Amino acid sequence: MLSEFGLRCIFFKRIRDKGLFWSYAPDITYDESKDNLLCETVLKYGDIDEIRVILEMYGESKVREVWERDVKSDARFKRLNYFIARVFFHLDVEASDFENLQHERLAKFRLLAG
Repeated sequence: MLSEFGLRCIFFKRIRDKGLFWSYAPDITYDESKDNLLCETVLKYGDIDEIRVILEMYGESKVREVWERDVKSDARFKRLNYFIARVFFHLDVEASDFENLQHERLAKFRLLAG
């Protein structure tokens, strides 16, 4: 039986081989420092089964923490955020709840550009 680390390595490789880590080297490998990256990438670009896998591997609270910090405020993913909130986190939200959210990365870019 594989260890938790071994299972995460295999899953990480599967996500990498699908091309979901599009901005990273093709030979990127898993280590525990990449847990947040894996969760964020799967939430944004993975399918429903892959989201279920990260929820099982990391638990709802860890995945929700990553979602709230790194995905939720990204205006590019409004519909996805609504879906994730309702289906996976069982939140009583409306699509309009994801309008006009401040995107942290955009704010950082504006500070750097200014």
